[in-house]
Amino acid sequence: MIADLNDSEMKVATKLIFDGLSMAKSSMEMILQSPVSIEKIDYVNAELETDRFGGADKDVHLIKTELMGELKGTSHLIFSEKEVAKMYEACLPEKVVKDTSNESTIMKLGFLTEIDNMVSAAVITEFSNFLGVEIYGNVPSLKILKASELNDFIVKDSNEFESIIHFKAVFKGKELDICPDFIWVFHNKFVDKIKDLV
Repeated sequence: MIADLNDSEMKVATKLIFDGLSMAKSSMEMILQSPVSIEKIDYVNAELETDRFGGADKDVHLIKTELMGELKGTSHLIFSEKEVAKMYEACLPEKVVKDTSNESTIMKLGFLTEIDNMVSAAVITEFSNFLGVEIYGNVPSLKILKASELNDFIVKDSNEFESIIHFKAVFKGKELDICPDFIWVFHNKFVDKIKDLV
């Protein structure tokens, strides 16, 4: 998607994403009971490097949300093992973090999908309101896979869509600093909507 937008259109897309993430940031502050800032948003056009996740054999947590309504697409929110551990330690009771039982595992994974709900819903709402279209996120699903499998999975999962936007947001706070990858894929109709508004 990034390559399809000129400078003016890019500013609109960047504002939409930043405003949506700012709403998500507010939700994260409520959970952490501590200020969180968005340090920057970087756009990435290349494939994901396995080094970013600590190596090819490291687990990666990918949370997928299908976009429904007038504009179709898929949102992928991707965390490294270290980022997942940081979020657990910052937001969950120590007893749950250290517990390896099935119940604790389900609670931890449920927490991750709830984080995705907050982040994705905030950005989707911003897109929906600004573009004047009805879009919403389906129930998110979590997949744990190896870093070496990630690029192939995303390509296969996104092959029906024409436009892609890949960005990294750096969230920093006293208890938490993470830099998740967001990969969103859409039909070209989404890009056309932004072009119509500029």
